[in-house]
Amino acid sequence: MRTIQILSAATILWAAPAGAATTRVPDAGLEARVTQRLRDANFDSIYVKVSNGTVALTGAVDRLSKAERARKIADRTGGVEAVDNRIEVVSERTDEQIARDLTHEIRVFPFYDIFDQVEGEVGEGVVTLRGAVRLPQRFHDYANLAKQVGGVKTVVNQLEVLPTSSYDDQIRLRVARAIYGSSALGTRYGNQARPPIHILVKNGNVRLEGVVLNQLDKQLVERAARFAATYFALENNLKVERS
Repeated sequence: MRTIQILSAATILWAAPAGAATTRVPDAGLEARVTQRLRDANFDSIYVKVSNGTVALTGAVDRLSKAERARKIADRTGGVEAVDNRIEVVSERTDEQIARDLTHEIRVFPFYDIFDQVEGEVGEGVVTLRGAVRLPQRFHDYANLAKQVGGVKTVVNQLEVLPTSSYDDQIRLRVARAIYGSSALGTRYGNQARPPIHILVKNGNVRLEGVVLNQLDKQLVERAARFAATYFALENNLKVERS
């Protein structure tokens, strides 16, 4: 009973007085504050308008990550109640240039390995990501990579996050060892900076994705995978680079 009384007293002491109103920063002052913070972050082409605590951002940037960063700066400014982000991504870069740069960014991403498969397409600056990733955080990592590429206006993230499973992890490792540890395949594919054969495992089902040099190698990869571990099914989606 005593403990309850102490906690009740503490609650009364910490609570705001009845009828007290939160002081709102005047719109003009808030507008000046957000504008200055954006200028400090080198967003000279972003314009700010405030109405009843809601900040409207307009202007143009050359990539999606900048538009999102400007929104975060505004959102984290004291006194801001909401942000209406109307910033446009304006760029003369072609879809081919965007796709080329995004492919490069994914390939050099240090955590992109043979247990993830990321593909996609670009249309009028809109990037659509497809494939599957082993860890939940990679779902966001690859989308953030896309947002940082010049000319990207929107990212549609359709990547599948594979379920966490120690059983699936064991299958991944055994299949990888069978393929890349093979004398027939390891020297051709295992020594590459980015091994091209990807191993996706979901609930005990194995899917092979990527590219091999010829039809014979595709068959050898499948044979190595079939005898590597106990699983439910194997789907070989490897593409042949040349006949």
